Amino acid sequence: METQNLISYVVITSTAVVLLVIVVLVDIFLLMRKRRQMAEQERELDRRKIDDLIRKSEVESVNALLQGKNSERRRISQELHDRLGGILFTAKIYHNATLKKIQEVKEQEEESFVKLKRLLDDAVQEVRRISHDLYAGSLANFGYTVAMRQLISAIEEANPIRIALKAPEEMDQQDEEIQYELHALTQELLSNTLKHAKATEVAIEIELDSDLIFRYRDNGIGFDTKGSYDGIGLKNIESRVAKLKGKIRVESGEKQGTYYLVAIPLAK
Repeated sequence: METQNLISYVVITSTAVVLLVIVVLVDIFLLMRKRRQMAEQERELDRRKIDDLIRKSEVESVNALLQGKNSERRRISQELHDRLGGILFTAKIYHNATLKKIQEVKEQEEESFVKLKRLLDDAVQEVRRISHDLYAGSLANFGYTVAMRQLISAIEEANPIRIALKAPEEMDQQDEEIQYELHALTQELLSNTLKHAKATEVAIEIELDSDLIFRYRDNGIGFDTKGSYDGIGLKNIESRVAKLKGKIRVESGEKQGTYYLVAIPLAK
């Protein structure tokens, strides 16, 4: 009985000691943990203080730098205004005065150019009238073929183009009106070729049978036959053909040159 009591006493005592040790260990752990937390908090406070000090120092440095830059900017601005500004203002005055003089000279030159252009236009018109009179005289005295060869010679001498004329001798014995209108028509066609076609070759061929067959072909850039003819003088050509009770056919296309076929009835 006493042995059992002793064992029970020992077990209870041991258990109490273990529990006490556990409680002490837990208290020690909690105390150490709290101290670590406090130390961490203190370190965090120290870091914040240090960061605040660094930021404050940086702000002060930046402010000082900005103040220095602002002061330097004010100094440069004042220098620009006082020194360069005066020079630029003076330069602007001279510039405006120079522009005024240039405008005056330009107006005088434009007036001179207008007068010169008018004189040149008058000279060109006079040359055309003289040339027309000369060719008209050749046409009246020698006939269509001679007049055309003179015209072709003059055109080839002044332009990079070759013109071939093939006509029978009987052409110069045809009715004067036919020769005159055909000569004017040929002039119109040659003028169109020189102005618009950019051609390098022209072939003119005349055949005489029951009708006078006139063929004209150039190797120029061509044009749209379905479009307007106002710019190429085709209305004038059609009018001259109609005056002779003839018919005209025109064939042309882009980069295909232009071909005119005129048929004029001859009196029996």
